[in-house]
Amino acid sequence: MINIPFIHHNNQRLKTINFCAVTNIITSSTILFMKIFRSLRILSCFLCLMCSAPLFMYAQTGIIVKGRVTDNTGEGLPNVSIRISGGKTGTTSGNDGTYQLSVPVGVTLVFSYTGYLPQEKKITTGDPVDIQLQLDVQALNQIVVVGYGTQQKRNVTASIATVKGDVIAKQPVAGVEQALQGQVAGVQITSPSGQPGSGINVQIRGSSAISSGNTPLYVIDGVPVTPSYDGIGSGEQKFNPLNTINPGDIESIDVLKDGAAAAIYGVRASNGVVVITTKRGKGKGQLSFSTYYGTQSLRKKIPLLNGTQWADMYNDALVNAGLPAVINPADIKYDTDWQDEIFRTAPMQNYQLSFSGATEKTRYYLSASYFDQEGIVLNSGIKRYQFKVNLDQTINDKIRVGTNLNFSRSDDNRSVQSGSALANGGVLGGALSQIPLVPVKTPDGKYGTNPYLYSDNPVGNLLEVHNRANIYQFIGNVYGEWDIVPKLTFRTSLALDFKTQLSRNFTTLQYSATQNNAVRGSAGMFNLVNPIELWENTLTYRPLDNGEHRLTLLGGYSAQHFTATNQYNSSSGFVSNDITNFTAGSVFGVPTSAESEWGLISYFVRGIYSYKNRYLLQASMRADGSSVFSQNNRFGYFPAVSLGWIVSDEPFFGGGKTVPYLKIRASGGTNGNQQVGTYARFTLFTPGSTGTVLTQIGNDKLEWEATTQYNAGFDIGFLDNRISLVFDAYNKRTTNLLQLVPLPVSVGISTAPQNVGTVENKGIELGINSTNIEKKDFSWTTNINLSINRNKVTDLGKVLDEKGVLVDRVVISGNNIIQKGQPLGAFYGYKVQGIFQNAAAITAAPKQDNAKPGDIQFVNINGDNVINDQDRAIIGDPNPRLIGALTNTFGYKGLELSFFFQGSFGNDIYNANREFTEGMKSAINATTNTLHRWKKEGDQTDVPRAVIGDPNNNTRASDRFIEKGTYVRLKNLTLAYNLPANVIEKLHIGGARFYITGQNLLTFTNYSGWDPEVSYTNGAIGFGVDYFVYPQARTFLFGLNVKL
Repeated sequence: MINIPFIHHNNQRLKTINFCAVTNIITSSTILFMKIFRSLRILSCFLCLMCSAPLFMYAQTGIIVKGRVTDNTGEGLPNVSIRISGGKTGTTSGNDGTYQLSVPVGVTLVFSYTGYLPQEKKITTGDPVDIQLQLDVQALNQIVVVGYGTQQKRNVTASIATVKGDVIAKQPVAGVEQALQGQVAGVQITSPSGQPGSGINVQIRGSSAISSGNTPLYVIDGVPVTPSYDGIGSGEQKFNPLNTINPGDIESIDVLKDGAAAAIYGVRASNGVVVITTKRGKGKGQLSFSTYYGTQSLRKKIPLLNGTQWADMYNDALVNAGLPAVINPADIKYDTDWQDEIFRTAPMQNYQLSFSGATEKTRYYLSASYFDQEGIVLNSGIKRYQFKVNLDQTINDKIRVGTNLNFSRSDDNRSVQSGSALANGGVLGGALSQIPLVPVKTPDGKYGTNPYLYSDNPVGNLLEVHNRANIYQFIGNVYGEWDIVPKLTFRTSLALDFKTQLSRNFTTLQYSATQNNAVRGSAGMFNLVNPIELWENTLTYRPLDNGEHRLTLLGGYSAQHFTATNQYNSSSGFVSNDITNFTAGSVFGVPTSAESEWGLISYFVRGIYSYKNRYLLQASMRADGSSVFSQNNRFGYFPAVSLGWIVSDEPFFGGGKTVPYLKIRASGGTNGNQQVGTYARFTLFTPGSTGTVLTQIGNDKLEWEATTQYNAGFDIGFLDNRISLVFDAYNKRTTNLLQLVPLPVSVGISTAPQNVGTVENKGIELGINSTNIEKKDFSWTTNINLSINRNKVTDLGKVLDEKGVLVDRVVISGNNIIQKGQPLGAFYGYKVQGIFQNAAAITAAPKQDNAKPGDIQFVNINGDNVINDQDRAIIGDPNPRLIGALTNTFGYKGLELSFFFQGSFGNDIYNANREFTEGMKSAINATTNTLHRWKKEGDQTDVPRAVIGDPNNNTRASDRFIEKGTYVRLKNLTLAYNLPANVIEKLHIGGARFYITGQNLLTFTNYSGWDPEVSYTNGAIGFGVDYFVYPQARTFLFGLNVKL
């Protein structure tokens, strides 16, 4: 049994002992990390000195090497690449497999050919060197991480995609999620914010949940992490724990997409699993240094009215409302472009130093990095310091131990989210809505204000409202392995995911006064301590491995404990801007604090069997018990099975070199989801001034949300495996949806958690890798992935309508609807029929209260001749019909050119920015679309009249604001140069690569907003909505990678 602590929310001052305990933890953690990162800076400086030291060249005597390259039948292989290890210099074999090459004595030649295993040969004499290459079908020796173990790619029967670290290294990215973008079929990535340090929305095979989240589980070196934590983050930005991983440290990313692949992770795997494996030591010790520096800028501006145009529009709105015009164009003094004022060209830089290697019994990898990204919005950005240690030690022939440690510190500047304008889109909303007649500052040095409507000054908000967050995180584990007897191995691992956050905000005295605030200056401080402990134990048994039969059995136990403690304090009434701590204020707010705690225990088994290495079977079962659910529903059971058949290994298969490889796969599995709130099963009360207040109605019958997925696919190779194709088709069904269901008003609580509803995703995925050309001095490869997903709600339960009839339940939230038979999160609103030209048209139309000539005429959907809420309908779908990516890489001697296009097709975007900036109903700025507004009868336009107050509610949610979200983007363009082998040898280094990269260079789209690659949230409500989302930047980078 798992004991459940009762949650308590304390709205009084914290007890001294609790406050001190938390403060001591934060203080000690801060001191520790400061020491670590001071050392990191010293290492970086030392590296710069090393790189600037003179390098001396030397010469060696060359010899002529001749030979022949054949396959396993003795037939000569043409166009085999023969190069000096670490460089591009080399040759290719002739039609009969023969070759000749002049090389220095002592170098190592690398022989590689598509579809075959590469071989290396050290050259010490001029004797002939004949090489026989062995067939490597579909790179079948590649190791794939499958959860609690690895498998050869050949034997994988589930749907797993791998992104290798060398691919990531060639496209410098700020975060792990960006490294996945466009690399894996079926993975859709959108940005809720381009703010430096913010997370990215990742969906694998569509959206499955309504209230419980659609984010996959991330596993870093065996430690599961959660992309957002209770109480962390503010505004639209949530804390991103993946920031603790430097993309340069990644060895591979394996995406477990289907139910069978993810089932071994059970409860948290309903949205798929992303397994991140970092680098480990190998070979002789090597010091590596990488760096890049670049600039970022806004890709495009939204066209807004200038001062004269806005004055004309505002006067027009006043007159149409029966009010006098108030602005004389001749009196206009300012014409401020607020986008120019808040956006900037911002630098970005990264430095990483690593040292790795291996001896007979020890493997080691150490790295330290510094990342500094200023945001394209004033006073926003992030500085990140990271330190990593991976060690593996063989004690004897039976015992092995090791550790994986990741330390990080992030200094986030989140000022972009600050200020009272947050309710209207934050500073970005302010930049679009503040009128051009307002100056940044008046002649007396004060920030300008809107004389017609109270609104914040965007520049003042950015420079005078400070919101800083210091986040320290440690993710690591220590493990031990013991070969108890031959074929039986025990492994134990202790892991910790520990983080602390200290956030401070402060509004200066002068800005408070400028904004007519009676209290001068304000401050707040938020503390969080969040440790997550994990203990896992596994037994692996290999009873059969005799050539024909291979069987591997795995059994394991896992226990995880999560706690979070946070506090918030605030004050106002400061006398100086020099002391910004909340304790310096004179008027204190009511302190708040919260604690939460949950536990998870798990048992799992898995069997992997192969017969003749071509008939493949895998089965697993996991049982998870969570304290989130009551004792009767605590455990969930998640089975999975998958089958594979390597048809090309059959004697009857005659594919030859045309089709040398074919594997057919099928799988089915169930995963769980418990994201409903730690104490959702409890009824909660909060102390009030006159007694306790009911704050939550619990539900002790809650149970696991379950996702069952069936997958079928095949892997096939063509033309000696120069072309490989992976195809998958799937059906993914999520039942017992965990969601908040509305309650009658008489209850006093708006919602309660329940299990109700079913969502279905169906789709196909295609991945193609092709080696188009591989010659002596020129190569060309192409990678394509395409995904089609169809999403539908198949059940939401039943409710009684106003007539007492049982009908299908419908969820309407804002501009979204969730309805049986429709895609999840469809846009919901009115349909526009046109513009009323005169009073006669209004009289002839269905009744529309307060309509006047120039107002929008809405469609009467239900035919009752009255326009009201019953006339709303589905007006758009945020789910794309197709997503895809294309990468081409060209190599010529030491040069390498690659470009990466990524696109989304068929999805709609609800442009809530236009709903706000095209209302023409108050003293805020507007887009240039409003220049085409209706002014008189006969005007042919789809833009209504300007009128103060908008009595017809022309800005209600309607298809007027739905735009096509289709886009194709040149996501990355890189030109690189690798130093040739003879130069590398003379410089006594292991290699060097210089590159220039451009990101988000071109975007082909009809979307009018800043960025079509956008989504306000990752849930069913708000997905595909653009509401003043921080846009992604266009970036230019110059970088260098050196192996010393």
